[in-house]
Amino acid sequence: MAGTTCEAKTWLLVFALSLVVSTMQLHDFCVCAKPQVPCFFIFGDSLADNGNNNQLSTLTKANYIPYGIDFSDGPTGRFTNGRTTVDILAELLGFENPIPSFASATANSSNLLGGVNYASGAAGILRATGKHAGNNISLRRQLNNHRITVSRIADVLGSKRLAKERLEKCLYWVEMGNNDYINNYYIPSIYPSSSLYNPKQYAALLIQNYQRHVMKLYSHGARMFALVGVGQIGCTPNSISVYGTNGSACVDYMNDAAQFFNQRLIALVDQLNTDLLDVKFIYVNSYGMGSGDPTIAGFKVWNVGCCAVNNNTGQCVPNKTPCENRNEYVFWDSFHPTEALNLITAKRVYNAYDPSDCYPMDISSLVQLFGLGGISAQIADLAQYWEMKIWLVVIVACLITNMQQQHYCVKAEEQVPCFFIFGDSLADSGNNNRLATLAKVNYSPYGIDMPSGPTGRFTNGRTTVDILGELLGFTHFIQPFATADGTNNILDGVNYASGSAGILEETGRHLGENVYFFRQLQNHRIVMSQMGEILGNKELRRRHLNKCLYWVGLGSNDYINNYYSPQFYNSSKIYTPEQFASLLIEQYRRRILKLYKYGARKVALAGIGRIGCTPNSLSLHNTNGSACVDHMNNAVEFFNVKLLTLVDQLNTNLTDAKFIYINSYGMGGGDPTAVGFKYWKVGCCAVNKVGQCVPSEKPCENRREYVFWDSFHPTEALNKITASRIYSAFDLSDSYPMDVNQLIQMPSDFSPL
Repeated sequence: MAGTTCEAKTWLLVFALSLVVSTMQLHDFCVCAKPQVPCFFIFGDSLADNGNNNQLSTLTKANYIPYGIDFSDGPTGRFTNGRTTVDILAELLGFENPIPSFASATANSSNLLGGVNYASGAAGILRATGKHAGNNISLRRQLNNHRITVSRIADVLGSKRLAKERLEKCLYWVEMGNNDYINNYYIPSIYPSSSLYNPKQYAALLIQNYQRHVMKLYSHGARMFALVGVGQIGCTPNSISVYGTNGSACVDYMNDAAQFFNQRLIALVDQLNTDLLDVKFIYVNSYGMGSGDPTIAGFKVWNVGCCAVNNNTGQCVPNKTPCENRNEYVFWDSFHPTEALNLITAKRVYNAYDPSDCYPMDISSLVQLFGLGGISAQIADLAQYWEMKIWLVVIVACLITNMQQQHYCVKAEEQVPCFFIFGDSLADSGNNNRLATLAKVNYSPYGIDMPSGPTGRFTNGRTTVDILGELLGFTHFIQPFATADGTNNILDGVNYASGSAGILEETGRHLGENVYFFRQLQNHRIVMSQMGEILGNKELRRRHLNKCLYWVGLGSNDYINNYYSPQFYNSSKIYTPEQFASLLIEQYRRRILKLYKYGARKVALAGIGRIGCTPNSLSLHNTNGSACVDHMNNAVEFFNVKLLTLVDQLNTNLTDAKFIYINSYGMGGGDPTAVGFKYWKVGCCAVNKVGQCVPSEKPCENRREYVFWDSFHPTEALNKITASRIYSAFDLSDSYPMDVNQLIQMPSDFSPL
């Protein structure tokens, strides 16, 4: 019977995932004779400008040789050697000719019906952006120009109703924000923005303005949006030459700032898709697509542009002969990509090569689902689509409910030979039991729902990594290092996690002893030595370790039991939140590279969750009317952004390994009542002065309705949901660039991607 249940659940899951994949991701659409959308409207900056700046009084124009050297019409105002990304995307959508610029389309009203390109070099979300170089057309002015276009389309078609019906079938591309950093925030000699706002505040300001403009576009009839994130602005030849990299490949602080914007833009996409049911927004991950090893795509040069540049503007020197091997260059000038890179980008935007390229779907899926008759005109088809999506959600919800009632079914064979766990109390399975510390829980009511009772796990039942181990096919829990005896059992992996431990050595020490990250790695070396003796030689050990999954979940205590405990630690007096995040990431990076040296090749790096939403934080800190302690959550976001950047760097530099980011913060968002929880401000058990359960006191009986077990740690009920999303992402943002299930299926001897 158990086998039948497992088989049925597996079939349902495969069926559900197959529907999602086939519907949302894997269609290979041909470029049809007829365009897949009737019109394509483009709002943007110099990455999309095709001549709108030509007649403006500005230094930011490119209507001269060598720009356009590979374009059929020669120099047109495009800031590249040939076609832009949106030119190529228009071709993939089935348009025979490039979308005309607003500057040229105004001469012929019939040209407007297929769409208009409003993009302007140096333009940004903010009106002030780029104005030191001269005039440009900000996003607000581009929208004003679109109003003119909408009025003229109504004149051509004969009525506003016909214009509305046409406009709701069109695709709208919005690519803004790069210049708000390059030509505003990072030019403090001209713009005051960097002295007025920290990077996170500035991103919030930009998104607030961006949202208003997007809503204005919605009011003008737009129903299919592609919102493009900010790219890796710290990796342009200009940034590298002007700001320096401090030994890194790029200017990391610029990229970190861009990621604050991108995170908020993804959240905005989710919000808009929730609030506006007659519209669809997607996020285009320019930042992610800019990662990886450029040599894999045939590029040989990426730190300088193909053309000789003017040192003041970073644009090509007029009439100078550029490089001949343009297909080998990532950049055309000091800012803009070559047509060769634009071609790759456009193809990935149209039909995602990696699931993270676009969210929640790519352009081809968007136009297939929503563009064939317009959202309003195809209400019946849309209803069927949403009915299918709701049905899928019901299946997932049923599976989650089933998981709350019984153990996961697992494959008879482990999907990886071993699983190594580095972490804190969220993963500790008994390593603190014999230490002189207050941070240990080998007593009742901890483990009340574990068959073996209290084990040292900081919850009522299984931890997230326990359940993840089951999903990986292990029929037993990964043993803690404290009880590992050096026998063959260690070949399955070891759990080194320790309650109150952090990245920094001093973290959590006011509670007593713990096994911090560096010591966990030392313990791993001991295990490696024992494995060498069991397997017989270092080569067999290396092969074995290369196939294992490695979990690293550390950092929470560096905030909870260090930075936000000023009575014991002085870190908050020495560092700003961003500086502290940088300190942590530098230590973290060194430890991860050591783990790589020890043979780790498949590594899941977990971000920090919403520490400002724990019952402990709510009771100790003022929320100022918010649901959580926002300044604590804001602080850990600095860490998470830097960790996300580190994942990209590691995947770029270590091509024989694969690292993924687990979005603990994102998975902690949303409405807990949607998955059956009723209580999230208090824990299920009565707690003592350190926020742990009072020994032997009876906890709540309705444990499945509680998010938290004590003042810090989640219940098994939440751990089940979290582990499920980590193993197989429910939302594309759960893991980056892939989930654990995809990671473990990758070959042990990696070929560069």
